[in-house]
Amino acid sequence: MCFSAGASFGASAVLSVIGTTGVIKAKTIPQGLFAGIPFLFSIQQLSEGMLWLSLKNADLASGQSFYTYTFLVFAMMVWPILVPLTIRLLEKDPMRIKRINVLLAIGITVFIGIGWVLLYFPVQVIRMDHHLHYEFDFPSKSKTGIIVFSLLYFLSTILPPFISGIKRMKWLGVVFAVSYLFAITFYSGFVVSVWCYFAAILSLVVIWIMAGMNKPVFTY
Repeated sequence: MCFSAGASFGASAVLSVIGTTGVIKAKTIPQGLFAGIPFLFSIQQLSEGMLWLSLKNADLASGQSFYTYTFLVFAMMVWPILVPLTIRLLEKDPMRIKRINVLLAIGITVFIGIGWVLLYFPVQVIRMDHHLHYEFDFPSKSKTGIIVFSLLYFLSTILPPFISGIKRMKWLGVVFAVSYLFAITFYSGFVVSVWCYFAAILSLVVIWIMAGMNKPVFTY
């Protein structure tokens, strides 16, 4: 999480257990991929926890770049593809699949675009008031591009749950949207990091959705 190394490591441990349990309980490969979302969140939180330590401890400073880019790859590149992909694989309705495919294509575009940004634009991590701010060395004329990619990111990660016909899936979209709006409203300079604070809540929603698909296996 964005508040401290301890918070990140604690969240990572909890999420890894939730993710592992979900994958074990899954009955199909698509269910396993969807249930694995919390586990991937745990890796993301672990990397930010290590980043916190590298900012505080000179002995770990050599790994700071690795931890930074590991976190950013998950936070900015993985989710725009993984969210629509896993939901698309679970979906049965042909019309809904076509609509989600469009969002998956958008997610792939975001993946490529953000990958290019991470490759060519240096990023500096700044610790400010118990938060981490990721500062990119963008050209002054890139503001429009940032807005466009932020919108595309929003579309590819938040809309698929609302399109899906799977029971309870829409609640994942609701939590995504509310958490994103909360982060923008109250932590505008730390959105990338703060939004990940809600990983634990999102992960619980994922397991709740899985429970709806496999009622004989899950209890709630």
